[in-house]
Amino acid sequence: MKSSRSDKVTAKPTPHARPFSTGDRGGPKGVLGGTPTTAPGLSGSWTRFWFTPIDPIGLHVVRLLTGLLLLGWILLTFWGNVASFVGSYGWMDIRAFEEATRLSGGAFSPGWSIAYLFGANGTALTAFFWTSVAVVVLFTLGIYPRVTAVLAWIVVASFTANPAFEFEGDALLLMLTFYLMIGYVLLGQRAPGNSLLSRLFGSLRTWPLSAREHDDVELRRSVSANLALRLIQVHLAIVFVTSGLHKLQFGDWWAGVALWFPLHPPFKTTLAEAMANKPHADLYLSMLNIATYATLAWQIGFPLFAWRPRWRLVLIGGAAMGWLGSAFLWNLPVIGPAIMIACLSFVSPAGWQRTLGWLPGRADRLSAARDQQSAIKSTESVSAVS
Repeated sequence: MKSSRSDKVTAKPTPHARPFSTGDRGGPKGVLGGTPTTAPGLSGSWTRFWFTPIDPIGLHVVRLLTGLLLLGWILLTFWGNVASFVGSYGWMDIRAFEEATRLSGGAFSPGWSIAYLFGANGTALTAFFWTSVAVVVLFTLGIYPRVTAVLAWIVVASFTANPAFEFEGDALLLMLTFYLMIGYVLLGQRAPGNSLLSRLFGSLRTWPLSAREHDDVELRRSVSANLALRLIQVHLAIVFVTSGLHKLQFGDWWAGVALWFPLHPPFKTTLAEAMANKPHADLYLSMLNIATYATLAWQIGFPLFAWRPRWRLVLIGGAAMGWLGSAFLWNLPVIGPAIMIACLSFVSPAGWQRTLGWLPGRADRLSAARDQQSAIKSTESVSAVS
């Protein structure tokens, strides 16, 4: 017997049709390299966690916020101080590097920076500074992100290499830009119809606040977007758990009074200021205990609630409180927003769509684009079985 045409797929996709699968590769079931993400057991859960295709809007939002933070960090910290802060003849010059290496028995290993190539040339260092600002602006706007993401990571690595000054937020900036670089280098690489220039430079259309009808990046789900966000999430969870466990080595945290010292710096607080808390000492110490133990619980228990949508308020609320505490108690203006941005990587694409849906006209354009996409898929299905 001859099989009817309905027994097998004979139709080819129309030239204008977009694939039903992800922007990186895959079929309707969401596969990567032939491994179904619907597989049962531990291996299936592992695959779904890392390689489930998602709308890359979350990646774009994290990139936008990271770029804004980087822009403020570079301008407010290094403008007018490039030679002193990152130059090889600044506060930490070549001789200091040599002596530090000798004193530490070779254990001291300075970072690498493009600024070291310019030596004491002030003009070249100034040009490097403004070129870095331009790179961060392009990265923030999503212009050729496959290139600007790599350059942004190099910029951050260059500005954080000199050990003359070092803040805890610097490591988080490196973490964010490194994983964003991975996401954008891989984003859409295996999408059909990509030109060589598109594979090298990426798309101009990675702005998270728009929803154009023909925007391939916004409407096509991506494995690399999920991979980059998962890397940020897991890295952040490790940072918080290790930070919380490290605090347990100090008796002040066990006693619940660790926050007393940033609130009352020993070299700034007078006896009169300390005695002013005596009338309500019990209440004040109780509040300090609650805040201290809540900080420990939030950090050590971070993996238990960070990936649970119902606990999203605890996640974002804790990050907001940490932002305020790091800014006003420890005078660290960078680490707070960096933590908040990293915590926002846990927000699902649907959550971002709802959050950004209030923008004028965005919801209508996105709905029209999805209707068009559904119509294309319906046409493909009919053609495939006819």
